[in-house]
Amino acid sequence: MIKKILFGILLLAAIGIMALNFFTKSESTKQSETITPTSTGLSLGAKAPDFTLTDQHGQTVQLSDYHGKKVILNFWATWCPPCRAEMPHMQQFHENNLDGDVEILAVNLTEQDNGEQAIGSFIDEFGLTFTMPMDETGSVAQTYQIRTVPTTYILNTKGEIAQKIIGPMDEQIMKNQTDSID
Repeated sequence: MIKKILFGILLLAAIGIMALNFFTKSESTKQSETITPTSTGLSLGAKAPDFTLTDQHGQTVQLSDYHGKKVILNFWATWCPPCRAEMPHMQQFHENNLDGDVEILAVNLTEQDNGEQAIGSFIDEFGLTFTMPMDETGSVAQTYQIRTVPTTYILNTKGEIAQKIIGPMDEQIMKNQTDSID
């Protein structure tokens, strides 16, 4: 009889310990999920890799300086027909959002392009006034794994990648993409 009582007490203690471990583990898992910082990378939800380049006016441009704003991070070249088709839409979007919370950073693949004169002529031809960082070494294109132009990353106000778009966009696509994120 005493053996049965001791066995019952040990069984209840074991069940209690297992239940306590289960709930403690579940709670610690939830805490680690909420504390984990966003990692840097190219997948959706990852923090976009930072870079520093010089723009078409010789000014330093650092991506992380745009945190707090939505960013259309576009990669283009003058020899790219879809880029030619996209640029008037980007300029129109820029002009319609001068006081808004969206910035366009159109990174020129300078290393792969046809020289400074061709880039300058392209900018003048379309009357482009948004910021164009020049990737003279190709390092940013390599970091962002650019294989096709135009390629665009849409970044939210936290600098996280919300969308990747391969191919040209029009103004309505840019508006829809930036309106749908924080």
